[in-house]
Amino acid sequence: MKQTNILITGATGSVGTHLVKKLVNMNVSFRAFVRNKDQGDLMAGLPQAEIAIGDLSDTDSLAQTLQGIEKAFLLTNSSEHAEELQLNFVNAAHKAGVKHIVKLSQIAADETSTVRFLRYHAMVENRIRELGMNYTFLRANLFMQGLIAFGHSIKYEGKFYGSLGDASVSAVDIRDIAGVAAKVLTEPGHENKIYDITGPETITHFQMAEILSRILETQVTYMDLNAEQMHGALTVAGFPKWQIEGLIEDYAHYARGEASEVFDTVHHMTGQPAITFEQFVHDYKEFFK
Repeated sequence: MKQTNILITGATGSVGTHLVKKLVNMNVSFRAFVRNKDQGDLMAGLPQAEIAIGDLSDTDSLAQTLQGIEKAFLLTNSSEHAEELQLNFVNAAHKAGVKHIVKLSQIAADETSTVRFLRYHAMVENRIRELGMNYTFLRANLFMQGLIAFGHSIKYEGKFYGSLGDASVSAVDIRDIAGVAAKVLTEPGHENKIYDITGPETITHFQMAEILSRILETQVTYMDLNAEQMHGALTVAGFPKWQIEGLIEDYAHYARGEASEVFDTVHHMTGQPAITFEQFVHDYKEFFK
Protein backbone atom coordinates (compact mmCIF):
# COMPACT_ATOMS: atom_id res chain seq x y z
CA MET A 1 0.00 0.00 0.00
CA LYS A 2 1.45 3.39 -1.02
CA GLN A 3 2.37 5.90 1.67
CA THR A 4 -0.19 8.64 1.72
CA ASN A 5 -1.41 10.98 4.42
CA ILE A 6 -4.02 12.91 2.39
CA LEU A 7 -7.65 11.79 2.14
CA ILE A 8 -10.08 13.12 -0.46
CA THR A 9 -13.84 12.76 0.05
CA GLY A 10 -16.17 13.55 -2.86
CA ALA A 11 -13.36 12.46 -5.21
CA THR A 12 -15.67 11.54 -8.10
CA GLY A 13 -17.87 14.65 -7.88
CA SER A 14 -17.47 17.81 -9.92
CA VAL A 15 -14.94 19.61 -7.68
CA GLY A 16 -13.32 16.36 -6.52
CA THR A 17 -12.61 15.17 -10.07
CA HIS A 18 -10.65 18.35 -10.79
CA LEU A 19 -8.85 18.14 -7.45
CA VAL A 20 -7.79 14.57 -8.23
CA LYS A 21 -6.44 15.74 -11.63
CA LYS A 22 -4.42 18.50 -9.94
CA LEU A 23 -2.91 16.09 -7.39
CA VAL A 24 -2.07 13.56 -10.12
CA ASN A 25 -0.36 16.30 -12.17
CA MET A 26 1.64 17.24 -9.06
CA ASN A 27 2.42 13.51 -8.53
CA VAL A 28 1.01 13.65 -5.00
CA SER A 29 -0.29 10.39 -3.49
CA PHE A 30 -3.73 10.45 -1.89
CA ARG A 31 -6.45 8.12 -0.62
CA ALA A 32 -9.85 8.57 -2.29
CA PHE A 33 -12.91 7.74 -0.20
CA VAL A 34 -15.68 6.48 -2.50
CA ARG A 35 -19.07 4.88 -1.96
CA ASN A 36 -18.69 1.85 -4.22
CA LYS A 37 -16.34 -0.15 -6.43
CA ASP A 38 -17.61 1.47 -9.65
CA GLN A 39 -16.56 4.89 -8.37
CA GLY A 40 -13.20 3.45 -7.30
CA ASP A 41 -12.70 1.95 -10.76
CA LEU A 42 -12.77 5.47 -12.23
CA MET A 43 -9.40 6.07 -10.54
CA ALA A 44 -8.03 2.53 -10.67
CA GLY A 45 -5.39 3.38 -13.27
CA LEU A 46 -3.88 6.28 -11.30
CA PRO A 47 -0.65 5.26 -9.54
CA GLN A 48 -1.10 8.14 -7.07
CA ALA A 49 -4.54 6.98 -5.93
CA GLU A 50 -5.32 4.51 -3.19
CA ILE A 51 -9.02 3.64 -3.08
CA ALA A 52 -11.02 3.27 0.13
CA ILE A 53 -14.66 2.18 -0.18
CA GLY A 54 -17.10 3.16 2.52
CA ASP A 55 -19.91 5.38 3.63
CA LEU A 56 -19.91 8.63 5.64
CA SER A 57 -22.77 7.26 7.75
CA ASP A 58 -20.76 4.14 8.67
CA THR A 59 -18.42 4.82 11.58
CA ASP A 60 -16.45 1.57 11.08
CA SER A 61 -15.63 2.24 7.43
CA LEU A 62 -14.64 5.80 8.37
CA ALA A 63 -12.32 4.62 11.16
CA GLN A 64 -10.59 2.25 8.75
CA THR A 65 -10.33 4.83 5.96
CA LEU A 66 -8.85 7.50 8.26
CA GLN A 67 -5.98 5.31 9.50
CA GLY A 68 -2.69 7.17 8.97
CA ILE A 69 -4.34 10.26 7.49
CA GLU A 70 -3.02 13.70 8.51
CA LYS A 71 -4.96 15.99 6.16
CA ALA A 72 -8.49 15.40 4.88
CA PHE A 73 -10.49 17.24 2.23
CA LEU A 74 -14.16 17.29 3.25
CA LEU A 75 -16.82 17.58 0.56
CA THR A 76 -20.14 15.78 0.32
CA ASN A 77 -22.71 15.92 -2.45
CA SER A 78 -25.74 18.09 -1.88
CA SER A 79 -28.24 16.05 0.11
CA GLU A 80 -30.77 16.45 2.88
CA HIS A 81 -28.32 14.69 5.22
CA ALA A 82 -25.14 16.59 4.27
CA GLU A 83 -24.73 18.23 7.69
CA GLU A 84 -25.16 14.94 9.58
CA LEU A 85 -22.74 13.10 7.25
CA GLN A 86 -20.11 15.83 7.50
CA LEU A 87 -20.37 15.91 11.30
CA ASN A 88 -19.95 12.09 11.34
CA PHE A 89 -16.79 12.52 9.29
CA VAL A 90 -15.41 15.32 11.49
CA ASN A 91 -16.00 13.33 14.70
CA ALA A 92 -14.40 10.20 13.21
CA ALA A 93 -11.44 12.22 11.88
CA HIS A 94 -10.84 13.72 15.32
CA LYS A 95 -10.99 10.28 16.93
CA ALA A 96 -8.55 8.89 14.33
CA GLY A 97 -6.03 11.65 15.02
CA VAL A 98 -6.38 13.57 11.73
CA LYS A 99 -4.51 16.84 12.24
CA HIS A 100 -6.04 19.10 9.60
CA ILE A 101 -9.42 19.26 7.82
CA VAL A 102 -9.79 21.27 4.61
CA LYS A 103 -13.52 21.83 4.21
CA LEU A 104 -15.29 23.11 1.13
CA SER A 105 -17.79 25.61 2.51
CA GLN A 106 -19.79 28.56 1.18
CA ILE A 107 -19.27 32.31 1.31
CA ALA A 108 -21.25 33.89 4.19
CA ALA A 109 -21.58 30.59 6.12
CA ASP A 110 -23.27 31.52 9.39
CA GLU A 111 -25.25 29.54 11.98
CA THR A 112 -27.86 32.32 12.19
CA SER A 113 -28.37 32.63 8.41
CA THR A 114 -31.84 32.39 6.84
CA VAL A 115 -30.24 30.10 4.22
CA ARG A 116 -30.15 26.43 5.32
CA PHE A 117 -27.01 25.64 3.27
CA LEU A 118 -25.12 28.51 4.95
CA ARG A 119 -26.31 27.31 8.38
CA TYR A 120 -25.18 23.73 7.79
CA HIS A 121 -21.73 24.75 6.55
CA ALA A 122 -21.30 26.95 9.64
CA MET A 123 -22.41 24.12 11.98
CA VAL A 124 -19.73 21.84 10.54
CA GLU A 125 -17.05 24.57 10.59
CA ASN A 126 -17.85 25.29 14.23
CA ARG A 127 -17.64 21.61 15.20
CA ILE A 128 -14.16 21.36 13.65
CA ARG A 129 -13.05 24.42 15.66
CA GLU A 130 -14.70 23.06 18.82
CA LEU A 131 -12.66 19.85 18.57
CA GLY A 132 -9.45 21.89 18.37
CA MET A 133 -8.40 20.53 14.98
CA ASN A 134 -6.47 22.57 12.44
CA TYR A 135 -8.77 23.71 9.68
CA THR A 136 -8.87 25.55 6.39
CA PHE A 137 -12.33 26.60 5.22
CA LEU A 138 -12.61 27.16 1.48
CA ARG A 139 -15.71 29.32 1.24
CA ALA A 140 -16.68 29.26 -2.43
CA ASN A 141 -19.27 31.32 -4.25
CA LEU A 142 -21.90 30.21 -6.81
CA PHE A 143 -20.35 27.60 -9.16
CA MET A 144 -20.26 28.60 -12.84
CA GLN A 145 -20.68 24.88 -13.61
CA GLY A 146 -24.08 25.01 -11.87
CA LEU A 147 -25.33 26.46 -15.17
CA ILE A 148 -24.84 23.03 -16.76
CA ALA A 149 -28.09 22.02 -14.99
CA PHE A 150 -29.80 24.36 -17.49
CA GLY A 151 -27.85 22.90 -20.43
CA HIS A 152 -30.93 21.32 -22.00
CA SER A 153 -33.10 24.45 -21.81
CA ILE A 154 -30.24 26.64 -23.09
CA LYS A 155 -29.67 24.24 -26.00
CA TYR A 156 -33.27 23.72 -27.04
CA GLU A 157 -35.18 26.77 -25.74
CA GLY A 158 -32.45 29.41 -25.55
CA LYS A 159 -33.40 30.10 -21.91
CA PHE A 160 -32.21 29.62 -18.36
CA TYR A 161 -33.93 30.56 -15.12
CA GLY A 162 -33.28 32.11 -11.73
CA SER A 163 -34.83 34.43 -9.16
CA LEU A 164 -32.16 36.95 -8.24
CA GLY A 165 -33.18 39.90 -10.42
CA ASP A 166 -30.26 41.98 -11.63
CA ALA A 167 -28.10 41.28 -8.55
CA SER A 168 -24.52 40.46 -9.42
CA VAL A 169 -22.59 37.45 -8.12
CA SER A 170 -18.84 36.80 -8.24
CA ALA A 171 -19.43 33.25 -9.55
CA VAL A 172 -16.42 30.91 -9.54
CA ASP A 173 -15.22 28.11 -11.81
CA ILE A 174 -14.84 24.82 -9.92
CA ARG A 175 -11.43 24.28 -11.54
CA ASP A 176 -10.20 27.28 -9.54
CA ILE A 177 -11.65 25.86 -6.31
CA ALA A 178 -9.72 22.63 -7.02
CA GLY A 179 -6.54 24.64 -7.66
CA VAL A 180 -6.78 26.37 -4.27
CA ALA A 181 -7.64 23.07 -2.51
CA ALA A 182 -4.60 21.35 -4.05
CA LYS A 183 -2.30 24.09 -2.71
CA VAL A 184 -3.80 23.95 0.78
CA LEU A 185 -3.53 20.14 0.91
CA THR A 186 0.10 20.02 -0.24
CA GLU A 187 1.68 23.07 1.43
CA PRO A 188 2.15 24.16 5.04
CA GLY A 189 1.03 27.56 6.27
CA HIS A 190 -2.72 27.37 5.64
CA GLU A 191 -3.75 26.17 9.10
CA ASN A 192 -6.71 27.90 10.74
CA LYS A 193 -7.44 30.14 7.78
CA ILE A 194 -10.61 30.95 5.89
CA TYR A 195 -10.34 31.59 2.16
CA ASP A 196 -13.21 33.19 0.24
CA ILE A 197 -13.04 31.89 -3.35
CA THR A 198 -14.69 33.83 -6.17
CA GLY A 199 -14.30 34.50 -9.85
CA PRO A 200 -12.42 37.61 -11.05
CA GLU A 201 -15.54 39.73 -11.65
CA THR A 202 -19.04 40.28 -10.42
CA ILE A 203 -21.68 39.44 -13.02
CA THR A 204 -25.48 39.44 -13.32
CA HIS A 205 -27.46 36.59 -14.87
CA PHE A 206 -28.54 39.01 -17.62
CA GLN A 207 -24.83 39.57 -18.44
CA MET A 208 -24.29 35.80 -18.39
CA ALA A 209 -27.06 35.51 -21.02
CA GLU A 210 -25.32 38.11 -23.21
CA ILE A 211 -22.01 36.23 -23.00
CA LEU A 212 -23.70 32.89 -23.74
CA SER A 213 -25.49 34.44 -26.75
CA ARG A 214 -22.25 35.86 -28.15
CA ILE A 215 -20.11 32.75 -27.71
CA LEU A 216 -22.79 30.23 -28.73
CA GLU A 217 -23.85 32.51 -31.61
CA THR A 218 -27.51 32.07 -30.75
CA GLN A 219 -29.96 34.05 -28.62
CA VAL A 220 -29.93 32.99 -24.95
CA THR A 221 -32.27 34.74 -22.50
CA TYR A 222 -32.20 34.81 -18.70
CA MET A 223 -35.75 34.43 -17.39
CA ASP A 224 -36.07 36.07 -13.99
CA LEU A 225 -38.82 34.44 -11.92
CA ASN A 226 -40.28 35.29 -8.53
CA ALA A 227 -39.83 32.78 -5.70
CA GLU A 228 -43.24 31.19 -6.31
CA GLN A 229 -42.61 30.72 -10.06
CA MET A 230 -39.13 29.35 -9.30
CA HIS A 231 -40.65 26.88 -6.83
CA GLY A 232 -43.02 25.66 -9.56
CA ALA A 233 -40.26 25.39 -12.19
CA LEU A 234 -37.98 23.39 -9.87
CA THR A 235 -40.89 21.12 -8.87
CA VAL A 236 -41.65 20.38 -12.53
CA ALA A 237 -37.93 19.73 -13.10
CA GLY A 238 -38.16 17.01 -10.42
CA PHE A 239 -36.09 18.57 -7.62
CA PRO A 240 -36.91 17.26 -4.12
CA LYS A 241 -38.70 19.59 -1.67
CA TRP A 242 -35.67 20.19 0.63
CA GLN A 243 -33.51 21.18 -2.35
CA ILE A 244 -36.15 23.48 -3.88
CA GLU A 245 -36.55 25.34 -0.59
CA GLY A 246 -32.78 25.53 -0.11
CA LEU A 247 -32.18 26.84 -3.65
CA ILE A 248 -34.85 29.52 -3.24
CA GLU A 249 -33.18 30.65 0.00
CA ASP A 250 -29.84 30.68 -1.88
CA TYR A 251 -31.31 32.83 -4.69
CA ALA A 252 -32.73 35.28 -2.12
CA HIS A 253 -29.23 35.50 -0.58
CA TYR A 254 -27.77 36.33 -4.03
CA ALA A 255 -30.61 38.80 -4.74
CA ARG A 256 -29.71 40.73 -1.58
CA GLY A 257 -26.24 41.32 -3.04
CA GLU A 258 -24.57 39.18 -0.35
CA ALA A 259 -22.40 37.27 -2.83
CA SER A 260 -21.09 40.06 -5.05
CA GLU A 261 -17.71 40.78 -3.46
CA VAL A 262 -14.65 39.76 -5.50
CA PHE A 263 -11.68 38.14 -3.72
CA ASP A 264 -8.19 37.67 -5.19
CA THR A 265 -7.74 34.27 -3.50
CA VAL A 266 -7.32 32.21 -6.69
CA HIS A 267 -4.55 34.42 -8.09
CA HIS A 268 -2.89 34.81 -4.70
CA MET A 269 -2.88 31.05 -4.00
CA THR A 270 -2.23 29.57 -7.44
CA GLY A 271 -0.36 32.33 -9.25
CA GLN A 272 -2.93 32.05 -12.07
CA PRO A 273 -5.73 34.53 -12.77
CA ALA A 274 -9.20 33.27 -11.85
CA ILE A 275 -11.21 31.92 -14.79
CA THR A 276 -13.72 34.39 -16.24
CA PHE A 277 -17.31 33.47 -17.07
CA GLU A 278 -16.43 34.02 -20.74
CA GLN A 279 -13.63 31.45 -20.53
CA PHE A 280 -15.94 29.02 -18.75
CA VAL A 281 -18.51 29.24 -21.58
CA HIS A 282 -15.79 28.71 -24.22
CA ASP A 283 -14.48 25.64 -22.36
CA TYR A 284 -17.93 24.10 -21.70
CA LYS A 285 -19.51 25.02 -25.05
CA GLU A 286 -20.59 21.44 -25.82
CA PHE A 287 -22.97 21.46 -22.82
CA PHE A 288 -24.89 24.42 -24.23
CA LYS A 289 -24.63 24.20 -28.02
